[in-house]
Amino acid sequence: MVEEALKELKATRGVRVAALLSEDGFVVEEAREEGAPEASLLSARAATVLGTAQALAQTLGQEGLEEVMVEYPEGALLLAPLPGHHLLLFLDGVKSLGRARLTLKKVLPKIEEALR
Repeated sequence: MVEEALKELKATRGVRVAALLSEDGFVVEEAREEGAPEASLLSARAATVLGTAQALAQTLGQEGLEEVMVEYPEGALLLAPLPGHHLLLFLDGVKSLGRARLTLKKVLPKIEEALR
C-alpha cells in the first residue's frame, strides 16, 4: 500500500522523489525519477528540519505541524509528519507544489492506514 502511494505521488508532474522515512531519518521506501537525488542523501537532514519545525510550533503554542516546505533555486522540499514516520517529497520547483499537495492529501490516508 505504501509503495503504491509513493508511486502515485512520484507520478504527479513535478515530483522527483517521494519517500517514506522513519522518524529518525532512515529511508523505509522510496520512489524517484532517474537522476533525482537519492532519498538517503536527504533523509537525515530532512528529519532534522522537520524536528526543528515541530519544536518551533510548540514554542508558538501550536498543537501540531501539517507540512514544512523549503524552496531552493533548483527545487523544493515538502515534508509531512506521520505517526512514527515522515513523508518527503522533492519537487522540481515551487510551481509543482499545488499539484503535489493535492495528491498528498489524497494518498495520505492510505499511507497512514498502511502504517497502523
